[in-house]
Amino acid sequence: MTPEELQFVLDEGEGQKIEFKENTSSLDKELVAFANSSGGRVFVGITDAKTVKGISVTNRLKSQIQDIANHCQPEITIGFENVEEVNNVLVVRVSEGDDKPYSCGSGFYVRVGPNSQKLTRDRIIQFIKAEGKILFDELNNATFDYERHFDVDKLDSFIKLAGLPHALDVPTTLVNLGVAERQDGSLLFNNAGVLFFSKHLNDFFRRTIVTCALYKGVDKVETLDRRDFNEDVVRSIDSAMTALKQWVPVRYEMTGTPQRREIPQIPL
Repeated sequence: MTPEELQFVLDEGEGQKIEFKENTSSLDKELVAFANSSGGRVFVGITDAKTVKGISVTNRLKSQIQDIANHCQPEITIGFENVEEVNNVLVVRVSEGDDKPYSCGSGFYVRVGPNSQKLTRDRIIQFIKAEGKILFDELNNATFDYERHFDVDKLDSFIKLAGLPHALDVPTTLVNLGVAERQDGSLLFNNAGVLFFSKHLNDFFRRTIVTCALYKGVDKVETLDRRDFNEDVVRSIDSAMTALKQWVPVRYEMTGTPQRREIPQIPL
C-alpha cells in the first residue's frame, strides 16, 4: 500500500471492509467480525476520527497480532503477506473465514457497516443456519469483463458524488471501494460493481429495472405514462426522481422574498 492509497482510505472512512484502530486493544473483536463476514482490513495507528497517530511497527507487534489471531476460536490465519506498514500505520488484511462462525474472548461478532456487532444467542443460531450464504452484491460475477463491460465515466461520476479524491489508478480505486478484487492477474468484479459501473446493465440483470407509472385515478386501469430505468444504481434512482418531479403537482407559495417557495403535493 502506498501513502496515496492510505489517504484514499482515510477520505473514504470506516465501512464494511475498513476499520481504524488506535492500538491493538480489542483487536480480536475486529478480526473475528471480518472473518465472519466478507473480510476486510484493520488499520492500526488511526483513531476513529481518522487522525493518523501512528504506531511503532516492530516484529514484536506483528507477533502480538498473530498471537491474538491464534487465540480466536477457531484460529484466524494472518500470514506475513497480509500485514504491511505505511506511514507508521500497520495494515492487517483479514480474509473471509472458511470455518465460520469465529469467536473471541468476548463473544461472536459480524461486520455491519462500519461497526463490529456482537451476536445474541438467537443471532448466532441464525448465523450458523445461514453459514455459507453470501449476500448477492458480494458474489463475484465471472461474466463481467473489465475491458469490455466497465464504464470509467460512471466511476468518475461516483467518485465525484462521493467526494473522494482521484489520486489512485482505476483498478486500485475499484479494489479499495470493495467492488472488485485482483485475482490471477486480472480484475474480478462482484455484483455490486456490476450494478454501479456496467456499461449496459441489461446485459447482466433483467430484474433490476425501476418502473415508474402514472395512473389516472386510483384504480390503476388507465396508464397515463410509464417509464422503465435499468442504467445503474445511481442513474436509475436519479431518473426515477426526475420522473416523479415531472408528475407530482407543485404549488407555489409567495413568502415576500424574491424567490417563491415550491411545495410538491407529495414530499419528494
